[in-house]
Amino acid sequence: MKTFIRTGFLLAALLAGTNSSFAKDITMNITTTEAAPAGLQQLIDRHFAIWNNQDAVERATRFADVYTSDFFVADNEGLSEGAERVNAAISKVQSQHPGFVFTPAPVEWNHGIARVTWGYGPQDKPCLVNGEDIFTVSNGKLSSARVFLRH
Repeated sequence: MKTFIRTGFLLAALLAGTNSSFAKDITMNITTTEAAPAGLQQLIDRHFAIWNNQDAVERATRFADVYTSDFFVADNEGLSEGAERVNAAISKVQSQHPGFVFTPAPVEWNHGIARVTWGYGPQDKPCLVNGEDIFTVSNGKLSSARVFLRH
């Protein structure tokens, strides 16, 4: 019963709008912003350059500059952890779609999470496939990527 009453008070305070000091505190916390890390766009650009690079050996030499040692990619195919498995996943994607390249939009940042929407396709249809990557960043490098395809 006490939980129900507390929940009712919380709901009433939220519904009361900004006239309640409690609601003002909640609104203030929700609307604060955090600046994106310096160099984030360049980091994302290097990520997509790796994914567009057809040479697996050359890609592997660039991993340490862009990704943490425990970097992983989670997508519809599963989870690829570490440089070797991520590089293999890139090769697999490229072999399934010869001539396709990623064309990313500018990165967006929201409280520790980076988001990039992208198109994937041949030069004459660069947005044949559309998707979105959600990244985490640690110590100036990408630590994870979660890939969402848009249908």
